[in-house]
Amino acid sequence: MKTVHLQSVGKKPAKTVGELKIGDVIMWNFGATSTVVELIPTKSGKSIKCMLQSNQDGIIRDRMMRVDRLVAIG
Repeated sequence: MKTVHLQSVGKKPAKTVGELKIGDVIMWNFGATSTVVELIPTKSGKSIKCMLQSNQDGIIRDRMMRVDRLVAIG
């Protein structure tokens, strides 16, 4: 199983951005979490624009990430 090390959290299981599904919860450094609301691939297919809803303040933000980037699943 793939893992990533987060600051102030430690090792967490991970998957690539290309494997994410709507409803997955991503964990960031220092324990902040976001829920995947929408995934929009680019024309080239090398990156995905992820619409993420913060579980702390409820605001939806977009974040462009490469398909092969590992993100922690919380």
